[in-house]
Amino acid sequence: MEPLQMLTLIADETLTAALEKEIVELGAKGYTLSKVMGRSPRHLRDNPWDGENVKIEILVNPDATEAILQHVKQKYFGRYAMIAYHYPVHVSEVYQS
Repeated sequence: MEPLQMLTLIADETLTAALEKEIVELGAKGYTLSKVMGRSPRHLRDNPWDGENVKIEILVNPDATEAILQHVKQKYFGRYAMIAYHYPVHVSEVYQS
């Protein structure tokens, strides 16, 4: 099995539809999306009246990781509240239907 990265994006929920489309176009075969709340040094988002954040977890190869990171850095960083991080993962089993 090829090496994989867990790429996680946490972003304003208004970006959800665009990010879902773009990450697939950039090499993701799938992703997991969750609504999340939290706090950063610059902002507290702990109630739905302020809008919500989404957490998108993407299991991808290193090339797709770089492509997605470069894309979100150029298009969204500096304009929207967003964080991205990644780390290597070892998948022990994959179910394919």
